[in-house]
Amino acid sequence: PQQQHPTASEMSVRIAPLGALCRGVGSVLEKIGAGMADNFTRETLNRHREVMAVADKKPVIADSCFIAPSANIMGTVEVGKKSSVWYGAVMNGDQASISVGSESIIKDLAMLTTGNGAVKIGNNVVIGAGAVINGATVEDDAVVGAGATLGDKVVVGKGAYVAPGATVEPGTSVPAGQVFGGNPAAALRALSEEETAQLSAAKGAYVELGTYHMEELRKSALEIEQDKSDRKWDEERSQDYDSHIGILQNTRAQVW
Repeated sequence: PQQQHPTASEMSVRIAPLGALCRGVGSVLEKIGAGMADNFTRETLNRHREVMAVADKKPVIADSCFIAPSANIMGTVEVGKKSSVWYGAVMNGDQASISVGSESIIKDLAMLTTGNGAVKIGNNVVIGAGAVINGATVEDDAVVGAGATLGDKVVVGKGAYVAPGATVEPGTSVPAGQVFGGNPAAALRALSEEETAQLSAAKGAYVELGTYHMEELRKSALEIEQDKSDRKWDEERSQDYDSHIGILQNTRAQVW
């Protein structure tokens, strides 16, 4: 006689006990392994904090500042109104103070350290991405370019410009309104009025961008979902077409 093969439902019934047994054995092994690991290792989880006190040294940040979620500000640090500290930047005031004036910009991955003295950043200053400031002073309206390094006790004068990648040796004074560049950095020329105006406009745009990022960061989960809904509505609807065919619609679909 022809041999009949079991159906899928019959096979499922036969295999079910084996599956349950395997899952039970796996659960037991997982518990045994976890118990063994606890005897030898222990995991410690620490949440990331953008702003952190070191003992009694606590940062003071103006409410209007934008502090990126991945930035680190610790110790005796003061940041003035409408200033911004961007992604990956570090301001370590555990050994001496760091002060940043109003509407100044500490760009991505910049590092301000106080191992050999306080750091003083004036108003309307730009510290470029990846720049390193070691116990130096940067006066109002000055710009430190991306990747530049300021040694201990360097003073960058009002409205001066340190070129990207420059290394300013310890104790150097950069005169007001001058361009410094090179390694070691030296005076190159004076900034023109046109260049000064361009830098000022760029700073203003970055201050506005910081405000925009701050507002986005402070949105609730409900506000974020509303934004998603609004963008989807704009992608799927043509308000110009709707108005031509006489349809007046609410252009905002409420998500709550």
